[in-house]
Amino acid sequence: MNCTNQNLLVAATSCLMFTGISFADFPTFDDLTVGTTYACWDTFNSNGVYVKLVPFQRWDGTWTNTGEATVSTDLWAHGYDNELNTNNITARYDFEGSIGTQSEVSFLFGEYGGNINVGLNGDFRNVYRFSDLDGLTIGGCLFTVLSGGNGNDNGEVSITGKIRDLDIGGQELAVDVNFCSEAFEDLPLNAEYHLGDSFVTDLVPVQTYQFYYSDGSTTPDGHIQVTDWNAACGEGQELWTNNINAVFLFDSVSPIENFRYQFGEFGGNINIAINGVFRNVDNYIDLDGEVFGGVTFNVVSGGLGNDCGIVECDGIINKFLIGGQEHVFDCFEWDWVQVDDCEPSFEDLQLGTMYVNEDSFTTGDYTHYVKHFTWSDGTETVKGSVSVENGGMACSFNNELHYNNATTHIERTDGDWMNNMSFKFGEWGGNLNMEINGDFKNFENMLDIDGVTIGGVLVTVDWGGGGNDCGQVSFTGDMSYIRMGGQEYWVDCFTADAVEPSIPGDVNGDGVVNVEDILLLIGAWGSNDPAADINGDGVVNVVDLLILIGNWTP
Repeated sequence: MNCTNQNLLVAATSCLMFTGISFADFPTFDDLTVGTTYACWDTFNSNGVYVKLVPFQRWDGTWTNTGEATVSTDLWAHGYDNELNTNNITARYDFEGSIGTQSEVSFLFGEYGGNINVGLNGDFRNVYRFSDLDGLTIGGCLFTVLSGGNGNDNGEVSITGKIRDLDIGGQELAVDVNFCSEAFEDLPLNAEYHLGDSFVTDLVPVQTYQFYYSDGSTTPDGHIQVTDWNAACGEGQELWTNNINAVFLFDSVSPIENFRYQFGEFGGNINIAINGVFRNVDNYIDLDGEVFGGVTFNVVSGGLGNDCGIVECDGIINKFLIGGQEHVFDCFEWDWVQVDDCEPSFEDLQLGTMYVNEDSFTTGDYTHYVKHFTWSDGTETVKGSVSVENGGMACSFNNELHYNNATTHIERTDGDWMNNMSFKFGEWGGNLNMEINGDFKNFENMLDIDGVTIGGVLVTVDWGGGGNDCGQVSFTGDMSYIRMGGQEYWVDCFTADAVEPSIPGDVNGDGVVNVEDILLLIGAWGSNDPAADINGDGVVNVVDLLILIGNWTP
């Protein structure tokens, strides 16, 4: 991938999910109905390519026109979704007569019995296995077997030259295309990463982690290598794990879903962990259908050992650990979670504007007053700033606020209070400040206040918040204002409901402060009941009683 940081999540999703599809010149068969069977002389069209079924030549030179081709999901070719299975029949792909002469065609295959027919531009060959054709010029085109082809296996073929038409047939032969999304192309080929190393690929931070053998022992001597061996039956570069694990910290950017990848396992055991739940197995197939870390792990193909295969995961993934002894993986693809659901924020502010202490500005329904920042040691500074940027540091789009050793006091311009507030954040260094309804907190990371009640308002970190990452936070409770900021802190997607200002001491929320509220407060005495804890200090006591009396309704 080659995505820029500008609008990073848009770029990441676009590059990861779309640019990786290769060789669209060969049909995918995904536009055909599964189970459809074609006889000799039948025709069909897939992805614009005209296909005709023609007789098959057996090994002894005799011909048959009684075979059939079936649209299947058996994944013999180790592709994706539909494939075409040919049983004593040949499929003729007429590129010249449909989408035009091609300069390169590539396809996946699974060959599991009998001989194979291949024809290029009218030049016909009858062989036992695909490897018999590797490196030959057929019909003026170079035929290259990229992997497999030795019989009773799967692999990949690439053909280059002026390809007008192509015949492929077999007795037990399936073909498909490789839908491998580009992955790890941003890493240096042959680079090695050892225990304790870290790197970033496709925007995702990756850490190396010790590998566990089947007996539970570990080793510090493994390494990850960037290779292009096609050992995962993928495309381009792949990662080879030799007695080591790689931990993909997806939640440093955003949680993911619809995760899929290809693998090759060629000896030893496999380590997989999802969201911190660890598994140690001999082969991938041992995990097929298992739910761990809140995610269903499906082995779509392969996984029996000494083979390639495909994994699809159903569920939300924050962290993913993967490794093996002789193990390789490629074709990572996923969907970001909560990437495009952002409530537009700060779009009415001029990009590049900087605000300093005692400045104020209005954006949407809110007024921000720039205030001091308190460092971890309790000292304060008024030399910080708040800037309007659009670098995607809060894992969102367009404008965001960058707090640099500053805070803003935020309240509604119409005088109403706020409830059900949420926003996305990026915390990339230093400590953080937050004050709600007069209750101030000074902390290191957003997760430090997850589940904490501040100023009578419950704080919930929905995801992220571990430091040097993005995340989202939600608030439950009424607030007259919030003051927040950090040393390297970004905020976007700011939203809240407007509510009528509450009266301090109105414990039952009926709009008046009277004897019913006193009785409720006394009943909650000594507890942390947020309704009766009027000043939000975590305990119902005489301070709350005095506030209630001071707001008594005449």
